[in-house]
Formats: sequence, C-alpha cells, structure tokens
Amino acid sequence: MILPNDNYVSNSMKEEILTRAVEQNSLLLTQDQSRWFYKRWRGLTVDTGDMDKLETQLGDYLKQKKRRYRERYEKGTKPYPSSVPFASYKAELDKEDNKLMTAFRRLPKCGLLHVHSAAALSVEGLIDLLKKWGGKDIYIQLEGPQQGMMVYDSEKEHLDSPKPLQAFIEDDGEETLKQWLTIGGHTDRVDYIWDEFNRIFARTSSLFADRDFYYQYHYRFFLECLRDRIDYVELRCGFQNFTDSSKDGILDQYSDFLDVLLKAKNAAKDEYLRTKKEDEWELPYGELNLGVILCARRDKDAQKETDKVALMKKVDTAIAWKLGNYNELIKGFDFVSEEDRGKTSYTYYQDIFYGNVMDGYGKGSKEEKEFTKLRDQYKIANLCRLDLIELMLHAGESLWIEQENILDAKIASKSRIGHGFQLLAYPGVLWEYMSEPYDGMPRGPVLEVCPISNQMLRYFPDIRNHYALILMKMGVPCVLANDDPQILGNPGLSYDFWEIYMASDGGLMLVKGLVFTAFIFQYQDRINKQLDKWEMVDYKKCLQVFEEQYWMPYLKEMDRIINAENGGEDENNQ
Repeated sequence: MILPNDNYVSNSMKEEILTRAVEQNSLLLTQDQSRWFYKRWRGLTVDTGDMDKLETQLGDYLKQKKRRYRERYEKGTKPYPSSVPFASYKAELDKEDNKLMTAFRRLPKCGLLHVHSAAALSVEGLIDLLKKWGGKDIYIQLEGPQQGMMVYDSEKEHLDSPKPLQAFIEDDGEETLKQWLTIGGHTDRVDYIWDEFNRIFARTSSLFADRDFYYQYHYRFFLECLRDRIDYVELRCGFQNFTDSSKDGILDQYSDFLDVLLKAKNAAKDEYLRTKKEDEWELPYGELNLGVILCARRDKDAQKETDKVALMKKVDTAIAWKLGNYNELIKGFDFVSEEDRGKTSYTYYQDIFYGNVMDGYGKGSKEEKEFTKLRDQYKIANLCRLDLIELMLHAGESLWIEQENILDAKIASKSRIGHGFQLLAYPGVLWEYMSEPYDGMPRGPVLEVCPISNQMLRYFPDIRNHYALILMKMGVPCVLANDDPQILGNPGLSYDFWEIYMASDGGLMLVKGLVFTAFIFQYQDRINKQLDKWEMVDYKKCLQVFEEQYWMPYLKEMDRIINAENGGEDENNQ
C-alpha cells in the first residue's frame, strides 16, 4: 500500500491511512500464514486449526533452536545454514550436541519415496563395504577419462592404469575414493555438475553385476533407513542383470534382482531388531516394507526404432512382472536421468505411454512372439500401458522456464511426480490444486521434493528460495526424499527434513504434513488398495493409525527429552 505524500494530507488523515495500512498488513500476513497446505489440513490439527499441548511444546522448542541460527546470521557471525552448500555444513549437523538435528533424527519419517538404487547407500557405507569386500577382486582406474572406475575384470573393461582396489585403499587412497564418489566442495569448479554426477554413477555401475555385492550394498542401505526411522521405501531401480542370472528371463531381462532386494530388506530388518538398543525406535509394524519403481533412461529416442523397441520392451517387462509374481512389489515406472539434455516426455506419448501393451514390435521378431504369448496369457489385448502400470515421472527438475515435461507428468502421473518444482511456472496447472478447499486426500500428483539434491545440483543454491515452499503455500502436497544419498551425502531423511524446516516458515505442522503424506503411500501399500479407490473411511483410518502409531509416540518421546533438557519432571511418568 502506497502512503500519500505528506504535502497533500492532514495529520488525522495520515493516522487513518497508517492504521488501515497496518490492519491490511496484518490481514495479509494472517492469510498468508494460513495458506500453508499442511496448517489447515483437516485432521492434522483440531477443528480450530490449533495444535494440541504436546505439539505446541515441540513447535516452540524447534522454533527456539532455529532462532539461534537466525540470530547468529543477523549478527553477521555465521551464515544461515540454508544459504551454504549442504556438504560444507554437514559436519555441524553430525555433532552429538545438535539438539535440533536430534529432534529430526527421532522423527519417524513414514516413507522414503524417491531414492535411486545405484546411489542409495551412504558413501561411508559404500567405502566400508569395499574395504571389507571378500568377493571377486575389484580394480580401480587411477588416471584418464575413466578415473575412479571400479570393475571386476580390468582387461575386459580396457582399463589402462588399473590398481587392485584394496591396495589403493591401503595406500591412503580412501579420501581420494570418497571424493570420486561424491559431489561437494571438491567439485565446485566443475563447469557442468551433471557431467560429474553421471561420471560418479559410471564409476560404480559395473560392481552391481555381482549378485553378492548387490545384496550387501542394499542390505546396508536398508539398515541405514531403519536407523533413521524409515520403515517404508520405494526404490527406483534399473533392470539389473547379474553375471549368473538364470531365471524368469523375458528377452534377456531377469527378475532375480527383485528377489535379492527382498532378501536384503528382510535381513536388514532382522539385524535392526536384533541389535537395536533399548531406547531406539520400535518399528510400529515390526516390518520394513519395500516397493520398486522400475526405470529406463531418458536419453533413449522414441523416434528411433531400436530405442523405441528397447523402451517398450522395458515397460512391458515391468508390466509382465507386475501381473505375475511381483504384483505387490512393483509400484510403477519412471524415465530417469537429466531432463534438460534428455528426451521430452511428450515424445514418449504415442508409442510408449499410450501405446497398446506388449504390441508394436517388428512383425515376426523375437519380441513380438514372446510378448504376444504374454498378452494372451494375461488377457490384456487392446489395453494401453498406462492402464496397467502407473507412471511416476521425473519432471520439472530444470532451470528452463519452457521445460514442459511437468505438464506431461501432470497428465500421465496419477499419484506422484519426481521433483516437480517447475510446476510454479504453470499457473493454469496450479489452479487445479488451489481451486477447492482442502479437506481430504491429496488432490493431483504429490511432488517428491529433494531439497539437498536440488541445492547440490545447483538449482537452488539457497534452499530458502526453493519453489516447493511456495508451491506448498499454494496447495500442492509434497513429500521429502533424498534422491542419491551416496553422491550427495544425505543418507536417511533427517538432513532433508532439517534443511526444509530451516528454510521455511511452515513450522511443526509443515513437518507433520510432510510425514503424513508419506504415510498415506505406506498405508496404501499395507492395505494393498490404490489411492484412487479409497473412500473417506480409508483416509480416516489412515490418519488414525498415523496419529496413534507414529505421531503421538514421537511427541511423547520429545516431551521427555524437552523436560529432561529443561530440568523438569516428565509428566508422563508421574
């Protein structure tokens, strides 16, 4: 509001105008704060929109800890955490006396819904695995374009300066290896960060062809999840063939890597329950649940016959497995890798997304014959692929305003979109989220937001400017995810929750809403009922289970911690 020039108004009029300005400012601020998607979500707060006693206590406690960071920043003694690269600040968060980070470590996360299998384990966990590895000898390339690449057969992979990995580590190579497997301060001068990102994937990709390595890697990853209070994971996986794969093959694609994932998941759960300390988190269901989102790379060109067939083959294989022995395990399909240099989603419409399932192959080809048998077996002729498998597309992870993949993802994806922050550039799409009061299940696809990934890949150098914070105010439901924790240094979800809390003004209700949104997908998996089939009774039961099994135990645990910290008595033990 612009105040008139002093020369044209009386003192009484100025006072009246100033009063109106203050009132309008207060009204706008109140409306803005109440717009947060999660602050007025029916059921997450009482009918008045207020928090209960324990929530108010915890909310005030978190604000107090956060305020100290802001005070140091305003005094100029330290930068605000969200404004500096996560890699440079992580050591501060790992200190045992960081009480704010402790609160987020104790938070039950309910679901990790966006993490890539080939970079899921922390770099510390991966290096520990490599140091203790007792399987086939591993060699590492020391120089040249393939520097850091690890393989089992250096001659077959044409490495010209290989060294046994164990010898390299013993010769003080561990810190160098860590840098080759991550991005951080040592990659600040890389011109295009995605190039380094892709090189890191290439350095470890050959190792996963060994069945035991694949098992050990994911066993350790699942254990890390449990220790960060994550009991549901949806893992994005490429089609992994082992050197000894020999069962359930469809056109040279084998499903036994899915069995290995299930075995690793179960072993990690058993180990967690066996070794957890008395004060560690009790799994509400006594179980770690797993879903798999199968993937193809976005660099395949559907306009080329060979690439088109390869993509159809992957999607149809995923559908065949989902219709067969892996119905509950396989949750969907995605096209991954960098968007800006990959193919657009629109080019996949006709033949891939909306093409007839197990159809479109060369007449008389091996593909046509094998998939025709499967199509007849499952009686799915004339159905399009999207009728049989859900797309959960990476989309909207871009700096280009004209990047339209987010529009195609909004159309083709039923329940979730990976990243999706460019949704802010399309008000017409946003209107669907904003047009009606929110009082039940999430409307439209939920965004899988990866704040630390987005910062480290140079989309949002300061997380306070992350578009997701604006999108959530406009009514877009989100969940938090860690994307590629090995490369980014953010295993589990505690770091990402800490970052988004520090960057936003959403408070505890934002945290609660993010966790509950993830729980919706966990609960969907547990009752084996798709969200589009839910009725209000399902939603209410889901909310009740979340409150009783996850949220209230967390509030009571934090109540004990806060009382002990304040030197007071624990009311729950009186």
